[in-house]
Amino acid sequence: MNNNLLAQLPISCSTALLMGIVAGMGQCGVACAPFLSTYIMGSGEGALNGLKSFMVFAVGKVFICAVLGLAVGCLGTAFTSMDTRFRYVSTAFGVGMIIIGLLMIIRPVRVSCRKSNKEIEETGLFLRTFAFNPTSHLFIMGMVCGAIPCPPMGAVLLYSLQMPSPVLSCAVMALFAVGSAVSPLIIISAVAGWFSKKIKAEASQYRMMFQRISGLILILLGGFSAISGGGLQ
Repeated sequence: MNNNLLAQLPISCSTALLMGIVAGMGQCGVACAPFLSTYIMGSGEGALNGLKSFMVFAVGKVFICAVLGLAVGCLGTAFTSMDTRFRYVSTAFGVGMIIIGLLMIIRPVRVSCRKSNKEIEETGLFLRTFAFNPTSHLFIMGMVCGAIPCPPMGAVLLYSLQMPSPVLSCAVMALFAVGSAVSPLIIISAVAGWFSKKIKAEASQYRMMFQRISGLILILLGGFSAISGGGLQ
């Protein structure tokens, strides 16, 4: 059985990749668009920065999917008994968005993250790496969003149960996440970054206010997700 699976490994990997592309091009791939685009509009500086933000977000999704694949490979069928707990991931995602939105209001994000030495000394490790760092925000957003199950992801998770080793299960899920990066989110992120730069260039005096408005929208979106408890994907 294992030998047959190893022989079919290229097919398994290509299937996972294809499933990811299907998920990314469908509703699963754009469900997080309101959250990601709002954050980019509040912290972005042009289309290129929007694309970079999307890449960090996508890396977060790949990372968490790989971890889930590893967990499936190690726990086997015991992992499937935990599926009811995934409904709480959406609530966790909403709470996370509320926190990030509050941070954008209290201390608007600066993309360059330039702070005086005095500021750096006064802030703790957590604040330096999370509160003032858009990369951390985007990576965590990608991780939590990637942990919310959608039908294609569930199918690939069950498929990865058949892999002969945890490493292969991890690889299959990672490939699924890579495929899901082929998504309209790429265009949405670039447009959000371009729009952000244009608005800030033409009305620079409202730069901080614009970021705070984006933070408020994130809080509202996060509150809706946390209350509904439903899947984003």
